[in-house]
Parts: sequence; structure tokens; C-alpha cells
Amino acid sequence: MLAELSNTIATLIGIFVALLGAFLFAFWIAMGIWTFNDIRSRTRDWLAIGLASLLVLVFPLVGLVLYMMIRPRETLADVFDRALEEESLLRELESTLSCYRCGLPVQDSWNFCSGCHSQLRYACSNCGKAMRHEWDICVNCGADQTEQETTTTGGRTNSRHRTDASPAPAAYETADRDAAFRPPQESSQRS
Repeated sequence: MLAELSNTIATLIGIFVALLGAFLFAFWIAMGIWTFNDIRSRTRDWLAIGLASLLVLVFPLVGLVLYMMIRPRETLADVFDRALEEESLLRELESTLSCYRCGLPVQDSWNFCSGCHSQLRYACSNCGKAMRHEWDICVNCGADQTEQETTTTGGRTNSRHRTDASPAPAAYETADRDAAFRPPQESSQRS
């Protein structure tokens, strides 16, 4: 009976050791697979992928701890998302209009800058439609606007390239704005 009991205990210990060995082997393989997938999501360098996987497979727990300490912080998806966000912010900043003189943000419909009171839009010398200061040609008629343009309105000179001008009085501003953005006169006579 004692021999039978020792046989049973030896069998149970053998089964426990076999199960523990199978569990440790599965855990070792799982660590290698997890490390391989994790490093692959963080870099495209195959040498780094191979070395990290080998480190964990050769030195199971110590290798995993070392890998966790030296692995890249961000995954490739995080880097890609951050790059997209930066590109989006850059495009948004580039599309934001600003005053040509003081650099303050302005809206497209503004005629004057709220900061330095510079005229942001003026009338085309050819068709009279509204133009932005930075345009070289009129987008409506194609007239070249690079030469210094001067028009007399109410006895004073208005030039889009004048940088030392002081803000005009309110009466002149209203008259200039109304004249600059008035649609061109269409002839009422048709032939």
C-alpha cells in the first residue's frame, strides 16, 4: 500500500511538473510573440525587431524587462497620427489670413485691419471689384496690379503700396470703401 501511494504521489508530481513545464513553455513562446508584435508596431527596422525578439527568447524574464526599458515609447500609429495632426495644424495656420503690415489675424470679409488700420482690400483699377493687398492680378478681369496704382478720390491719392500712410479720416474711409466695392456700372443700353 505504501508503494502504491508513493507511485500515485510520483504520478501526480510528474503531471504537475509536466503541466508547469507546458505552462512555462507557452508563456515563453507568448513573450516572444508579444515582443515581436510590439516591436514591429514601434519600428520598421528588422535588425531591431530580430534583436528584441531574440533578447526575450534567450533571457525570458530578464530579457522582457530589458526590452520594456529600451523599447521606443511611441508606436508607428502614434507617430503617424501626430504627423497628421501637425500637418493639419500647419495647413490651418497657412490658410489663416493675416494683415500684410502688422501680421494680426484678419477675416476675409474685412476691409481694414483692426490692429493697425491698414486697408486690406482695394478696388481694381480696371474693373473696380474688390482685391486683396497681396494679389498681383485681379482675379476677376486679370489686370496686372504690380505697378504702383494711384487713384484720386475726393482730392487725395490712394496707393496700395504706400507704407507710410496714416489712417484716413472716417469720411474718406467710407467713401473709399463704398467706391472700392461698388459693382461696375453696366450700360443700360443694349445694342
